Amino acid sequence: MSIMDDKGKQFSFYFMLFLFATLPLFSLGLANHGLWTPDEPRVAEVGREMALNSNWAVPTLDQKPFLEEPPLYYAAIGVVFKTLGTSSDKVVRIPSAIFAFGGVLALFFLGNMLSGPRTGFLSAFVMAASGEYFRVAHWVVVDSALTCFIICALTFFLTAYLSPNKGSRFLFYLLCYFSCTLAFYAKGFIGVAIPGLAVLAFLIFDRNTKEVLKMHLWLGIAIFLAMTLPWFLSLYHQGGSEYLTVFLIHNHLERFAGGSTGHHQPFYYYLTQFPGAFLPWSPLLVPVFFRSFRKPGPLPGQLKKGLLLAQCWFIAGFLLLSAASTKRVLYLMPIFAPISLLTAWYMETALLRAGFGKLEDCFIRAFGYIILMVSLAVVPLFFYASRKYGFGLPPEQTTWTVLLTLAALVLSLMALRSRAKDMGRFWACSSASVFSLLLLGLVAATPLLDRYKSFVPFCNAVSAAVPASAPLYGYQPDETLRGVVPFYTGRFLTEIETLPVLEEVIGKTHTAFVVIRDKNGKVEGELLSTGRISALARQGMDATRSVVLFTTGRVP
Repeated sequence: MSIMDDKGKQFSFYFMLFLFATLPLFSLGLANHGLWTPDEPRVAEVGREMALNSNWAVPTLDQKPFLEEPPLYYAAIGVVFKTLGTSSDKVVRIPSAIFAFGGVLALFFLGNMLSGPRTGFLSAFVMAASGEYFRVAHWVVVDSALTCFIICALTFFLTAYLSPNKGSRFLFYLLCYFSCTLAFYAKGFIGVAIPGLAVLAFLIFDRNTKEVLKMHLWLGIAIFLAMTLPWFLSLYHQGGSEYLTVFLIHNHLERFAGGSTGHHQPFYYYLTQFPGAFLPWSPLLVPVFFRSFRKPGPLPGQLKKGLLLAQCWFIAGFLLLSAASTKRVLYLMPIFAPISLLTAWYMETALLRAGFGKLEDCFIRAFGYIILMVSLAVVPLFFYASRKYGFGLPPEQTTWTVLLTLAALVLSLMALRSRAKDMGRFWACSSASVFSLLLLGLVAATPLLDRYKSFVPFCNAVSAAVPASAPLYGYQPDETLRGVVPFYTGRFLTEIETLPVLEEVIGKTHTAFVVIRDKNGKVEGELLSTGRISALARQGMDATRSVVLFTTGRVP
């Protein structure tokens, strides 16, 4: 009885620590900045239009079908907007934060099931504090939902696989298939392919391919068809075979095989990008892989199988994503969970220092020094940015900057000092230092960056200058312009792609208004060269891009 009480107290302690560490990371910084490129304006506007027209089957952008992904994430944004009664950038990131928290919560329970609550906490915190996962948790993008449901699916799979009870196995396999289907609804067939390949590789290396016959695959097929056929039928009903072709061929087959879509990268792209995405834990990758993929010593059966699943999940997912022609760093999100679980297990082994060598100590030391150097660089960086860009920090941001920087600096020094003697204290202090630096980024750095990335001033100028009765034209608008202008102004764009058509349109009206998103002034120069249009408002977004409002009327 006392052993059970101790286990319960241990679980409660680490679960409360998990909540204390993750809730601030996923709740702060959601409402202190506007929509940023490249993804947020497009995705936020699709969600707004879904709430506006209550068409939950066909996502639209600037009133045109947008079928890159199924509607689940956009519908989540729409539900938030309808529930709160506002389509604002202050609340649009709530779904991402919820899905990101759901992912780390599922990983906590997976780690706890395999090796106890401390491993669960370490796994969840490593993933939550990984650079790309942390960024996407505060980003209006569908990948947070995809990742959450893939983690749930593989957690349910392993729970079913390890369960001796037939009823429990059936239930958890059912939940696994349900989660895979939701992952499909988040981003398409990649939501089924990654967990499917991970499970297949796991069964092969576990020498138990007969389990395929016991997994009730018929149930998975039935659940998938029952949940997805109504959506496919709705697509066909609203847009015929064209909608199905756009979704299945253009946005799946061509993106994977290398069609006309963008973001094409070589096969080795993720080898160069993953270490940066996994910061600050990247220095540990070499010893983590060394410990994980060599023949392990005696381990409890469920931990051994859990580590095998994590290895298969990571490798299968990495190879599948690498094989696709279209690549972006955020596409790595679904494989952060297995590498975080392996990293947590490595931290546990480092606590025991079993067979611990000098080379591994070098990587751990590098991890500690990176955190220290970042902590030391924060204050000079803020002073440099303040002097170069001419801004003064508000008092509350100055206070948070000083306090969190000092906390990160002190904790990183304590970690390095304790490294050789007390690995538990090292992991605790270094992780707390990372936590402080992430909070610093949310409460201090993000609002400063927003001054140079926000479209709000430009959209306010558009709203003030363009009468409600006048049409607003978009000349060669990209997805960002098609998203950000309707989202902030409530005005849809009449899109024009060629200069002759634009000249014909403005020739028929006394005063016309045109917006563009330009690069290196090329489009602006093209329009000004007509002599029939002049710039009314302009906002630079970075070194090369700008957004401009033109009018054919007289500029005051």
